[in-house]
Amino acid sequence: METRVAWSITHQEFTVTDHYYFSILQKEAEKNGIIIEEVDNWEKLKEYDTIVFNYPEIPFTEKEAQDVESWVWELGKKVILGGYYKNEDHIADTCNSLARRFGMELNPDEVIDEINNHNGDKYFLVTSKIRRYNKNEKNEVNVEKVMLACSASIKPLMPDIKVVVRAEDSAVSNMGNYTLLIAEQIAPTSGGYFCLAGTCVFWDNYSITLYNNLEFSLNLLRHKTPIKVAEGKPVVFGL
Repeated sequence: METRVAWSITHQEFTVTDHYYFSILQKEAEKNGIIIEEVDNWEKLKEYDTIVFNYPEIPFTEKEAQDVESWVWELGKKVILGGYYKNEDHIADTCNSLARRFGMELNPDEVIDEINNHNGDKYFLVTSKIRRYNKNEKNEVNVEKVMLACSASIKPLMPDIKVVVRAEDSAVSNMGNYTLLIAEQIAPTSGGYFCLAGTCVFWDNYSITLYNNLEFSLNLLRHKTPIKVAEGKPVVFGL
């Protein structure tokens, strides 16, 4: 089934139409039935199955955060928020204006791995600790390793936060934080998801060609908004 993805540019995010950075993601997604469209109108974002905020530079207002909560918990949308390491451009602060609504925070740290890395670069974290989105539509495992470059870690604030990807045990945070790199909160009553990533460049034209980054990116983007029943009430999913 086709997935429609809204790639937001409402908060000065990286543009997916930048051919130099994201042409492979767009092309491969389309080949796999995932249509990515750049969206600059806040009210139109909720019309899509998946909504991506990739390195937003403008903080989310209280009203916008409430809107996103509604999209996930009531409309059953998937929202993906991508950050970066070291709190550059205050990216952790900006992401947290939304992420705290879903029980997690992007730490202002950097995670390095002197052992499990790509090409000897300690900032290019390679990990096999992929707990979600490691299977394709046929339920076959197609993700064994990914490379996450220049990543911050994530602090869960609530017990229902799910681990999506964590670094290998050899990785460390310069602030002593647990090296959780991608995390998620699930809204079981609506079929929605909110996913926070410590880096926004795991699916750019460099990273997406390495390991299973492409397969992971497609698995992550894929989503179908649950069908509403009569009178507009959402389908209720069992826990």
